[in-house]
Amino acid sequence: MSSEEIKKITEYIFLKSNPQIADLALVFGTRHQEAINKVYELYRDGLIPKILVSGGINRVTGKNEALEMSNKLIQLGVRQDNIILEDQSANSLENVLFSKKVIEQNFGFETIKKIIAVVKHYHSRRALMTLKKHLPNNVNLIPVTYAICGFTADDWFDKEIGREKVLAEWNKISQYLARGDIEEL
Repeated sequence: MSSEEIKKITEYIFLKSNPQIADLALVFGTRHQEAINKVYELYRDGLIPKILVSGGINRVTGKNEALEMSNKLIQLGVRQDNIILEDQSANSLENVLFSKKVIEQNFGFETIKKIIAVVKHYHSRRALMTLKKHLPNNVNLIPVTYAICGFTADDWFDKEIGREKVLAEWNKISQYLARGDIEEL
């Protein structure tokens, strides 16, 4: 890849974290502790009153992602009544669709105007594009990202795992746009 291609992909794929006060944080399903640490920081710092953890059975661990995240957040000091579970989803689209139903049932979109999406750094654009496609237009979507797999936006192209993860996202975005599952930011 040329330096121009790397720059284009990097600027497109990696959204900048923008922590700020919001009505809710939505944590996309994961087994990684970094997600728990990131959302706990937001809660501890008073930026979010409620946390929606989303995720069904993890393919690697065999454990329910939402339940595991909830338990870890409670251990860190988050009050259980400030955690909402969506525990059936198996992919990012389901994270969004099933979480939308949970938000409608628990709060309604009349009260939820700002949502922080807590997502892996290399998955941030596609996650926000999925939210934009399926949530009401009046909801402000805020990315807050965390790094995993030992690479960053500055060096992903130098590491095999970075190239694998980032280029997979790059390719998925065009496929999912064509299917109508996501919408450009």
